Amino acid sequence: PNMAEGRIAYEKQIRQWFMTHGQNGRVTEFTLFPLRLGSTMVCSGECFKCSAHGYITAMCPAPEMS
Repeated sequence: PNMAEGRIAYEKQIRQWFMTHGQNGRVTEFTLFPLRLGSTMVCSGECFKCSAHGYITAMCPAPEMS
């Protein structure tokens, strides 16, 4: 949750991830990085442009934002 206890728990998870995988560790489906609320899961297939599933951002049919 986005409250003091949740932020403290999230920061603890981040520190633990870096202790396990190092500062240059790669985030993959096997080395999952702690997510914030509303974040997309690694390898979820979500388009980063429109948040839909089923295609990559380069193929997104949504119009460009200006």
